[in-house]
Amino acid sequence: MKNLLFIAFLFLMGTFKAQGNLQLNQVLLLSASANSTAQWTVPAGKAWKLESMAINSSSCYVYLNGNMAFEYVGLTGSTGVNGFVRHTQSSPLWLPAGTVFGHFSNVANAYRWFSIIEFNIVP
Repeated sequence: MKNLLFIAFLFLMGTFKAQGNLQLNQVLLLSASANSTAQWTVPAGKAWKLESMAINSSSCYVYLNGNMAFEYVGLTGSTGVNGFVRHTQSSPLWLPAGTVFGHFSNVANAYRWFSIIEFNIVP
């Protein structure tokens, strides 16, 4: 009986479908100045993993699909590297295909950097 159930389980296992696997495609470093209204869209068949952010101002608003997702708050003061202020988020943020990713800051002469890993979605 156990053998029959085991064989039936193996046969049925082939009918289940996974959501797909991720395959490393490239590493992106996106940057934008304060005056930029840059937006990036995750391409079809891809997924982005936002690993970290860095800003040289007090804060930056991050938008996903036109809605403010969160305010990224940097450090105040100097880190000792030519006055550059930086701070990275504590956990990654996954962005599926079609997500429009953007930013806004009202601080003049501010720059933002986004470290992103792009994955291919392999069926």
